Amino acid sequence: MQILQRYRYLHEALARTAAGQLPARGDWDLKLGLCRHLYEDAEAAESLRKRIPQMRTSAAVLNKEPDPCLTLLMDELIHARNDYELAVGIYGIIRPAMLAAYRNHMARTQQIVDQPTIRVLRQAAYDLEEQVRWGEELLEALRSAGAYDEAATASFAAKLQACLDAAGGVDGQGERSKDIPVRDRSREPYRLPHRSVRDPRSMGPTTLARTGSPLKSGDPVERELVMKMRVRQEEMTACELIAAVYYSQRNMPWAFYYDLARHIWDEARHAMFGQAALEADGYEWKSRPQYTSDYDVNAPKLPGAQYTWLSIGIEEGAMISNGKKKEYEWCRDVAKHPLMAQFQDYDWADEVVHANFGRRWSPELMGEELPFVREVAKRELNHFWGEVGAAQQQWEAEAK
Repeated sequence: MQILQRYRYLHEALARTAAGQLPARGDWDLKLGLCRHLYEDAEAAESLRKRIPQMRTSAAVLNKEPDPCLTLLMDELIHARNDYELAVGIYGIIRPAMLAAYRNHMARTQQIVDQPTIRVLRQAAYDLEEQVRWGEELLEALRSAGAYDEAATASFAAKLQACLDAAGGVDGQGERSKDIPVRDRSREPYRLPHRSVRDPRSMGPTTLARTGSPLKSGDPVERELVMKMRVRQEEMTACELIAAVYYSQRNMPWAFYYDLARHIWDEARHAMFGQAALEADGYEWKSRPQYTSDYDVNAPKLPGAQYTWLSIGIEEGAMISNGKKKEYEWCRDVAKHPLMAQFQDYDWADEVVHANFGRRWSPELMGEELPFVREVAKRELNHFWGEVGAAQQQWEAEAK
């Protein structure tokens, strides 16, 4: 049971680290990977949370940190200062160590009595194998970019490895050092960025305005279709906002974090919808200004107000107005674009799920009943559209 507790803790701590780091990281592929792997960590943690109480163990242990050295490891990891440091910590050290521990656990445990655990670990190991392979490719790409301080990264990696070694490894069965590591970067609390980040070497600047993409003709249908593609692609800003809520809102039931992990990955998938559609039709998007209003405008607000704005104001509002249904039907019947019609169909389905998340969690975050929460959402929407509207007018005037 103690070993499974360590596994659970690491998956949950990796998910929280990914959420906290997401708005601060610039590399587009890293952002997408963090969103997917955060979701997979939540799925693994959910399975372990179901398995651990079956081992004659009180569910009360599920919210405890099993080892102070593992806690220090994750406290230091959240302070990664750039894309490369974070990728080295997650994909160069921690996930490979977890994969090795899971493989060893499955090979050594009694195959009959521990089959339910093996089944949980088999799925987690499958995800870890893909994550590690993907991470190796990402690390190679980041190294090739040559823009990072290798000495500083090596020092940061050594610190993380020392914490993991002091914990006796992922499963705690290794030799433990009596020389307990001390806090380094984690002497100061980690703070979410005030503005979300895009890599300026490969992407356009961030903006509060929707800027579209260069068109092949002056056809109004093409204009609207390409704007819909860009709106989907720019949903990374919604990922970042939900991730900020996930990271900063403490002491909620585990079900809250489990639902928000799904919400984050859905919004990342939507961004991939837009990216795939743009690239399939030959539209350049990456060097264009990147819309980040969902995060940037809402960053100073309380987590409850942030999540209420998105899940109730935007997503429930889209269900009430049939906005998502209309987008799907327009892509299917007017643009006659099969790929975007399929993407909008699934986007619509996901938004129904998200509106339900909002109705479940926004009242608890706000400490109020749903009618009050909906009024808050209206006020937050008015503030948001005021900020974005001004930026949009300025952009359009400069474009002319």
